[in-house]
Amino acid sequence: MIVLVSNFFTYFNLVKTLLRISILISCSILLIHTEINAAGEYRAIGTRMMAPGLGGVSTITPYSSSSNQAAMGFSTHSSASVYYAYSGIAEGVNNFMALGQYHLKKGGTIGFTGSYFGYDLFNDKKIGIGYGLKLADFVSIGAQIDLLNNKVSGYESNTAVTFEIGTLFKINKKIQIGAHIYNPARVRYGKNTEERVPTVFRLGATYTTKEKLWVTAELEQDLDNNLAFRAGIDYKINSILTVRSGMLSYPLSGTLGVGINYKSMQFDIIGAYQKITGISPQLGISYEF
Repeated sequence: MIVLVSNFFTYFNLVKTLLRISILISCSILLIHTEINAAGEYRAIGTRMMAPGLGGVSTITPYSSSSNQAAMGFSTHSSASVYYAYSGIAEGVNNFMALGQYHLKKGGTIGFTGSYFGYDLFNDKKIGIGYGLKLADFVSIGAQIDLLNNKVSGYESNTAVTFEIGTLFKINKKIQIGAHIYNPARVRYGKNTEERVPTVFRLGATYTTKEKLWVTAELEQDLDNNLAFRAGIDYKINSILTVRSGMLSYPLSGTLGVGINYKSMQFDIIGAYQKITGISPQLGISYEF
């Protein structure tokens, strides 16, 4: 009897170990195919960026410290935001982020971002400190320093330090154009690897009318992947409710969401659909002060 019990626990632990390894391998394969997992990869963060087709390089939102630091130069308020996304890749693999923007009285805005993607067997972390400054009524610039850390169970964690820069132009009261580069230095991810942190170029434009509707279009070029096109729409029904929708060409996906504004608080709920991962619900909360 004792031998049977001992064998049972031995096989149970073996199956549990194999299951964890299988989940890790499956996640890695899915992450590679969906291009979500490249170590230190630039990820679209924030429901205001995700809902309109991941377009955020040319918009001014509480998530600008993540999407384009130059947009913080036009910010007139400070803000704090939290964001959660269920990845849909596997159970327990999620995406969390906290963001903050502090508007300085003497000019410019300081931004902070901290993010975590993954679970105990695999995770990718990022901490960034940035600054955005309005140079004139029609143009601003911004930059951010990022500390990246990537961990895979059974291997040494890798760390890298890189930066990102951007600019934003207000052509007129209705049109804005933004440009952003992530990791222009092509830094390596750790000392003992030849893997480089992805370098991503983004260029986009936003058209706004009567402060109720804005339409955005954006191109993204990761040097290691295909060119991606994004387009989205954001329509403010009234002072409380906003609806948003968008699409992304690579990987092909669609987004749909709603925003609820209450005084200084903003609640955003969206769903993003992709063939491989299915529907991924996401939630964002922002407070402006």
